[in-house]
Amino acid sequence: MASRKRKPSDDAVGYGRPPKATQFKKGQSGNPKGRPKGSRPIGAVLQDVLGQRIAVTENGKTRRLPALEVMLRRLANDAMRSEPVALKLMLSLYDRYGGSGEATIKLDEILEEDKAILASFLKTPAAGSTHSRKAKTGDSRK
Repeated sequence: MASRKRKPSDDAVGYGRPPKATQFKKGQSGNPKGRPKGSRPIGAVLQDVLGQRIAVTENGKTRRLPALEVMLRRLANDAMRSEPVALKLMLSLYDRYGGSGEATIKLDEILEEDKAILASFLKTPAAGSTHSRKAKTGDSRK
């Protein structure tokens, strides 16, 4: 059998050869409007929602508070009513962000020996500092 070789004609349509009428014109984009703007990241939406001010009536007065503060106040109220889930969450939040007074160091309570040790430590130059004692005395040898 003789093999026939065909010349691809300009009007041929098939795989990889769309009709001329539907091909992009030269200099024309295939997406003229461009990519649509994506949705905002969840962190940005969350900040907007939690920062939104909500009107709250407290003791007969209306105040506008951030949504996060309103939620924390409500959580505290539920915890005070002995709701176990709210109580557990409130205590864990307090442990993480509360900053209890026991954790802060008061300098008056430090022993005099410790103050002396700290003072001598602060007076000595750091081991890795760039300024050596020789540089301070005026000795320029390196």
